[in-house]
This record gives sequence, C-alpha cells and structure tokens, in this order.
Amino acid sequence: MAKKKNQSTFKIAIISILSLSGFCFIIIASFWWFELRDGTKIDIKFSETGVLTLEAYESLISEFIDDTTTPGTINEITKSIEGHPYVKAARVSKHYPSQIRIEIIEREPIAIVNKNPMVLLDKNGFVLPDLGNINKYNLPIMSNFNSEAELYPHGQRALSVKIVECISLLAQLKDQYDALYNNLSEIKMSSNNEVELILADQPTRIFLGSKHIKSRIKILKEFENELKPNSISGFSYLDIRYDNQVIAKRRHL
Repeated sequence: MAKKKNQSTFKIAIISILSLSGFCFIIIASFWWFELRDGTKIDIKFSETGVLTLEAYESLISEFIDDTTTPGTINEITKSIEGHPYVKAARVSKHYPSQIRIEIIEREPIAIVNKNPMVLLDKNGFVLPDLGNINKYNLPIMSNFNSEAELYPHGQRALSVKIVECISLLAQLKDQYDALYNNLSEIKMSSNNEVELILADQPTRIFLGSKHIKSRIKILKEFENELKPNSISGFSYLDIRYDNQVIAKRRHL
C-alpha cells in the first residue's frame, strides 16, 4: 500500500515538474520571439527601376514599414506605390522572417508636351508630371497641341484626341523605326490638323498631312532605305502628303 502511494506521489511530482518546465519554456520563448521581432530590421527589396530612384519609392512607403504585421499593410503599400503616376503596376509580397519584396513596372516617357507646366507622356498616352526630371530625357517635343490643363490629368490618359493619336505614332516609330524616333526633335500639329516632324541633327521638316499617317511613315522608311548610305537629313524638307510620291528639297551645302 505504501509503495503504491509513493508511486502516485512520484508521478504527480513528475507531472508538476513537466508542467512547470513547459510553462517556463513558453514564457522564455515568448520573450525570445518578442526580442527577435523587436530587434529585426525590415529588409525591403525593390526590383530594378530606371525612371524613379529607389529613394522616391521608399518615401512612398515609409509610414508603413514600422508595422508590417498589421493585417492589410501589404495592400496599403501596394496602393501607395501604384498611386504614383509613374507606376504602371506593382506587386508586394512578404517573405519570412522579415523581408518585403516589391516588384515595380514603371511608365517610361516617350515625349514631352510643350505646355505650361510641361508634362511627359508614355506610349499609351498616360500623363507623367514634371518632377524636376524633364531635363533627364532627350525626348521629342509635342508642339501646337491643346494645352488646357484638364486635358492632362496626372496618372491618367490624356484626353486630347490628337495627342493620343500622335503618341500612338511615336510609339510606332520607337518600335519599328527607331532611327527616325531617336533623331526626332519635334512633332507639330498645324492649324488644319496636319502633322509635321522636325529632325534633330539637321532641321529637316517632314510633312505627313492629316490622314493615313502610319502608311506615310512606311513610305518614308522605304524612301530612306533607297537613299543609303545617305539619309533623309540631307534634305531641308520632305513632303509626303500626296499619294504615291515624295516631294523633296535637297539641303544646300
């Protein structure tokens, strides 16, 4: 009888010791985790960017970085970044234990609208405000277009039909006729809605008219190919407004 009583007391003691040890372990682990979380610096990894600096993006999310454990914070970071006019899309993901990865697709400007204040446009006609970075780009200037401010909402597509049409033309040149795009100083709209291009290396003027612009660009490209090794910069002007012909005036040396 005494032996059974001693065994029961021993079991109770063992259970008590194990319970106390488990409780102490939980407390110690809790303090350890708190210190680890409190002392761990959030590591922000951005994808490569070429339009805005990393500092500009870091400033957009600075208010969220200290509390990334709160539900919805990742969504808030995404919204903050995607709300910037120069951002087309962003993906934010959290990785154990303390890393946040941010992938950004930027809007790349391809032209500058000559208005006050000037704005940049991407290939889809989205309006990118001047952030003191206009001088960074060597882009064609768009002149003689409607300059009313309400036609250029920041971060949205320009509302001028002619602006959107000419941006589509510039996007085509950049993709299919980059030699002309890279040599383009200005694209002008005349009072009767005719498009004129002005080259950079020589002020060659190219008159495209108001209709069938893209097909006339194709004619211009074929014409320049026939001139090789010379180029269209050897002419003071080229008039492609008439069907099946190019009227050209050679530059006097």
